[in-house]
Amino acid sequence: MLKLFAGTLLLVTSFLPAAFSYAEAKDEPVTVVSHVDVLPDSYRPWSQNSAAQLFRAEIAASRKDKGMVSFGVFQETGVPNHYTIVETWHDAKDYFLHVGSPHTVQFRQKIQPLLGSPFDARTLRQLR
Repeated sequence: MLKLFAGTLLLVTSFLPAAFSYAEAKDEPVTVVSHVDVLPDSYRPWSQNSAAQLFRAEIAASRKDKGMVSFGVFQETGVPNHYTIVETWHDAKDYFLHVGSPHTVQFRQKIQPLLGSPFDARTLRQLR
C-alpha cells in the first residue's frame, strides 16, 4: 500500500512545477496540452477501446471539477492510438486540485499499463 501511495504521489507531483512556475502568484488561467500515446491494438487488442473508456470517464469527472474552463480529449485522425488532452483551468490552484483529485489519480493509474510512451504534458499561458 505504501508503494502505491508513493507512486501516486510521484505521478501527481511530476505535473505541478510547470503549472506553478509562472502562475503561482497570479490569477491567470492555466492551459495544459498532453499528448498520450496508447499501445496500438496490434500489441494489445483491447488497449485502444479500454483507453477510450478511461478518457470518457475522465472527461465527465473533470468537467465537474472546480475551476474547469474547458476539458477535451481529441483522437488523432489516421493514428487512433494517439490522443491529445486540452484542458484550461481558472488558475494554477484549480489545476493542482484537479491533478490531485481521486478521479484523475485513478485515471492515470489505470491508463499507465496501456501507454506506449510517457505522458507529454505541457503547461501553457496565453501570450500577451
